[in-house]
Amino acid sequence: MPRPTRLVPLLLLAPLLALGLLTTTGGSPASAHEERPAVFPDGDGRRPAFLGWDNPRRRVVCTPASRDLVAAMPDGPAKRRSTRMLADCRFRSIQDAVRSISRRNTSVYVLPGTYTERTWATKQRSSYCSHLKTGSDSPLPASEYIGSISSPDTGAGPAADGSGESDPIALSYADQRRCPTNLNLISIFGDRTPGNRSIDCDSRFCGTQVVGTGRRMSDVVIDNRFAKLNAIRADRAGGVLLRNFTVQQAEFNAVYVLETDGFVIDRVTARANDEYGILAFASDHGLITRSNAYFNGDSGIYPGSGSDLNADNTEFEPTRYAIEIRHNRSHDNTLGYSGTAGNSIYAHHNEFYDNATGIATDSLFPGHPGLPQDHARWSRNRIHSNNSNYYEKFVQTGICAKPMQERGYLSGTVCPVVPTPVGTGVLIAGGNFDSTDHNWIYDNWRYGTMQFWVPAALRDEYDPARQQDTSHHNHTTDNHMGITPSGAHEHNGLDHWWDDQGEGNCWEGNTYSRGERTDNFLVDPPSCADGGSLMSPGAPVKDAGFLSCSQYDRNDETWRNPPACEWFATPEKPSSDGSTGGPLDGLPAATTGGRDGPSPTSPLVAVAGLTVLLGVGRRLRRAA
Repeated sequence: MPRPTRLVPLLLLAPLLALGLLTTTGGSPASAHEERPAVFPDGDGRRPAFLGWDNPRRRVVCTPASRDLVAAMPDGPAKRRSTRMLADCRFRSIQDAVRSISRRNTSVYVLPGTYTERTWATKQRSSYCSHLKTGSDSPLPASEYIGSISSPDTGAGPAADGSGESDPIALSYADQRRCPTNLNLISIFGDRTPGNRSIDCDSRFCGTQVVGTGRRMSDVVIDNRFAKLNAIRADRAGGVLLRNFTVQQAEFNAVYVLETDGFVIDRVTARANDEYGILAFASDHGLITRSNAYFNGDSGIYPGSGSDLNADNTEFEPTRYAIEIRHNRSHDNTLGYSGTAGNSIYAHHNEFYDNATGIATDSLFPGHPGLPQDHARWSRNRIHSNNSNYYEKFVQTGICAKPMQERGYLSGTVCPVVPTPVGTGVLIAGGNFDSTDHNWIYDNWRYGTMQFWVPAALRDEYDPARQQDTSHHNHTTDNHMGITPSGAHEHNGLDHWWDDQGEGNCWEGNTYSRGERTDNFLVDPPSCADGGSLMSPGAPVKDAGFLSCSQYDRNDETWRNPPACEWFATPEKPSSDGSTGGPLDGLPAATTGGRDGPSPTSPLVAVAGLTVLLGVGRRLRRAA
């Protein structure tokens, strides 16, 4: 079925423009993170395989403490291989070992110890790097990139004349490669020809593998100590594999994979970072597996702008997936999983728990390649107990206003960067053709699932014909709602929340802890086989009451707890009849009663507030 092209009145945009939430010049009030304009790989890559423990192309890294740490390990394969490698250790720095690579498919074996990369944490390679202010040497003019992500604070982005000038954070690839330590503690840059039109990996760094030799992920610790924006950056580094270590205390990402075709992140702990644990962006043929992400101020795992393989696919089934996420745990973050333009993602057999929100995907942010979001699948995951209120615990108490190093991230402090409804399992903000199936979604005190429409204007697309091109053909099927894998009942506050927008959406085959689903639907949508929901005119009053939440700013005492915003209030534990002890989200009780609720012809300003909630706060660098 073709994507909807129903015209909507220009009146739709007026409330958003009046509120200053949009601009008429293509600028953005906020963005998920700043980065140079990004392009998708051509899709010819492949997922790398582990090269084993005896790769003849090798570098071995150790610390002065490694010998004693290895000696203290229990007998077993990890101790034997680490003992054998001690004799080959020639490096004290992982970055030094990477820089010494002379041939593709080299393994960098890292022995037990803590690596702060002290030399690289402060070093600038040249006066050019020290005074770098723009990304003016971008190899392509801005008009030829798929998208660009602008600065939330200055509006800086690729210049209108195509020069590519950008915020100092959003350095061009060529400048990143020339000045690898400006923003990164450890970096792998695979494209040696940044001036041509290809982003393919074509250097000696292709296929690099960084592997901890210990028995556990915690045996090797890469501690950024907030010295750099990213602890590890793999950029256009096709075939990269990162395995068996812990990364912590980054200002932005613990692990960052960008414009890379073919990558594996396996058994990596990403913890105590100001924003993201593991972030993949504009990449393909990826796998994130057996990893553990926690204490991150945005999300534990972020597959943003996955390669848009299904952009023209109007069928529910994808042609293929770009990134697979399996057998991970992501907990005690603001969001367990999130992904603006999280396209062609398959996340299965993971556990997302004790976050503020378990899973979120969206079409909210301008400039992300691949918008609007489409064709993600979350299947056979455990999504539960996402009721952690870090807004009350750390933001409103002033802990997050302290210098970053003093907030106690390693002790469990989480400083939310983005507003999100505490107590929510799965949130789809403007997605299409997404499948939420065969999951265990339970003990989420506000909503089990939540879905709402996002107008195209919020991604700086003002064509009236596109304003209702999101929230279509999403299927929520065969889930265990309020039921644990053992069969126990742990109710969600409301099993399903929906703003009644979009066509082709359906909820069926789910099993409910109360015997029947609890929802706020005005009309039961038809079955998936019968085509799902129909388009609804106007904007739903259900979205009212959320506008003030969009003003959330953890660094502004006035807006740490916006007035009339209920998202940051901890919901009461739900009872067996579906009540949560009072009206939901600050709406009058009469408007939360589901099918007997209000008419969908309500003020359009209501939807403006809701659809920008996740967009106003998320930034790459917030003033600490």
